Amino acid sequence: MNILGRLVESTLRSIYSTLLNLGYQLSPEAFNLIKESENPEYLVSELIKRLESMENKPIIIERTHIEPLITKKISSPISLEQKKEKYLPSIKILRSGGKYSVESSPEAFRSYFLDRFNKLKSILNSRADVRAYNSNNKKVKIIGIVASKKETKDKIAIELENEKGITKILFKDKELKKKASRIMLDEVICVFGTIIENIGVIGEDIIWPDITPRIRQNIKREGYIVFTSDIHIGSKFFMRQQFESFIKWLRGENDEKEIASKVKYLIIAGDIVDGIGIYPNQEEELIIKDIYKQYEEAAYYLSMIPEDIKIIIIPGNHDACRQTLPTPPIYKDIGAPLYSLKNVVMLGDPSFIEIENLVFLITHGRSLDDVIPVIPNCTFKEPQKAMIELLKSRHIAPIYGEKTPIAPEPEDMLVIDIIPDIFHAGHVHVWGISEYQGTFVINSGTWQKQTKYQQSMGIEPAPGIVPVIDLSNFKITTLNFL
Repeated sequence: MNILGRLVESTLRSIYSTLLNLGYQLSPEAFNLIKESENPEYLVSELIKRLESMENKPIIIERTHIEPLITKKISSPISLEQKKEKYLPSIKILRSGGKYSVESSPEAFRSYFLDRFNKLKSILNSRADVRAYNSNNKKVKIIGIVASKKETKDKIAIELENEKGITKILFKDKELKKKASRIMLDEVICVFGTIIENIGVIGEDIIWPDITPRIRQNIKREGYIVFTSDIHIGSKFFMRQQFESFIKWLRGENDEKEIASKVKYLIIAGDIVDGIGIYPNQEEELIIKDIYKQYEEAAYYLSMIPEDIKIIIIPGNHDACRQTLPTPPIYKDIGAPLYSLKNVVMLGDPSFIEIENLVFLITHGRSLDDVIPVIPNCTFKEPQKAMIELLKSRHIAPIYGEKTPIAPEPEDMLVIDIIPDIFHAGHVHVWGISEYQGTFVINSGTWQKQTKYQQSMGIEPAPGIVPVIDLSNFKITTLNFL
C-alpha cells in the first residue's frame, strides 16, 4: 500500500473510532459513502453536528443520514439506470385555501352562510331532477340549509331555512326515513314534498347537490403519483424506520424499483409534524419538543427524495398554521426548511390542483371527526365512506360548530364546486380507497403508531400503507412499508 493509501486508511480508522466513542455505529453503506467522499473528515464533522442536534439520535448511522450533507450530488440507483425519460412536472393550482383574512362577527358569518347557500342552491338547480319537478299549490320543492334535525321512532323531522324563512318537513315513509337519516346539519339540500295543513310538509324525496359522473381522460404518458399524510415527525410514536424505508423506496434503493423509477409526484395531506400543544399531555409523547426543530427534521427527510419528484404539501391540524378552515399554507417562518426545498409546493387546505390534466381535491380531512359519528354505517375504520358523503354534500365541512373550526370568509371556499378526479385526505390515521361516480377517493393513513391519546379515544391507526396511482391506466396500488 502506498503512502496515500495508508493515510486514507488511517483517517477512516480515526473516523470510525470517533463515531464509536460517541455511541454511533456505521452501516456498510454509510461507511462506503464517507470513504468515497472528497473530504471524509469534514463530512463527518458536519455529520456529528447534525446528529448531536437531534433529540431522536440514531444508534446506527445509515446512508440516508449522510447524503443531505454532501455538496456533491450523489445519484440514487434509479437516477441513471432506470429513469430513461426526464419528466417535467405539470401542476396547475386551481385554488388554494385560506386566501382571505378573517373578521369574525355575526355579519361575517351571515355573509358566509349566505354564500354557501347560494352556491349550493345553484348546483342543485342545475340538476335535471330538480329542474324537472313541477310545483303547485300542494306539491312543493324546497331548497334550504338544514337548521335542525330530530329523529323519533316513527319519523324524522328537519327544518330547512332559506330566504323565505324556515319550513318544517317530516319523513315518515320507511325508505325515506333511511335516506333522511343521512342528512347532516348545515348542509344544503332539496326536498320534494306535499303541504299538509297544520302539520307542514311531508317529505317525498331528498336530493343532495352530489357530483355528476366523472368521465376520466386517458393519460398516455407513464408515471405514478404517491399519496401520504400524517407523518407526525417529532412524536415518540413516529415510525422512523418505516418512513426511512419509504424514502429509500422513492430513491430506488428497495423493492418495487419499477414503480419507484416512474414516480413523478408525492402529495402529502397534512400533519407533517406532531406540533406542540395539540392535545392534553402531548409534551410527554414528544421526542422533539421544539416546533422549529420538528420542521428541520421534516425537511431533512424530504430532502432525500429525488428532486425530479414534485412534492405537494398542505397543512393539517398538527401543523403550524391557522387552525380554521380554509387554512392557508404552513407558516413560512416556522416551516422555512420546507419552503427552501426546490421540489416542494406549499398549498392551503383545501386545494384544487390539476396534474397531467387530472383534477385533485386535497384536504387534511379534519371534518371527518364531525361527519363519521352522524352518518349511519360510517366508521373511522373506513374513512372513504365519509369522504363520499362530503362529495354528495359538495362541501368539505358541512357541519358547523362541532370539532371543525370554520373561518367566516367572504366566500365559502369549502364548497366543492369543481368535481375532482381524485379526492385525497388523511387525518384519521386509517387508509381507505374507493371510487364514487368516477372519482377516486383516497385516505392515505399515517406514519404514527397508536398514541395514548388515540388509545383513550378508541382510534386504531393502520400505519405504513401508501396508495400509488399509475397515470397510464389509473389503477391504484398500495405498498406496505411495515
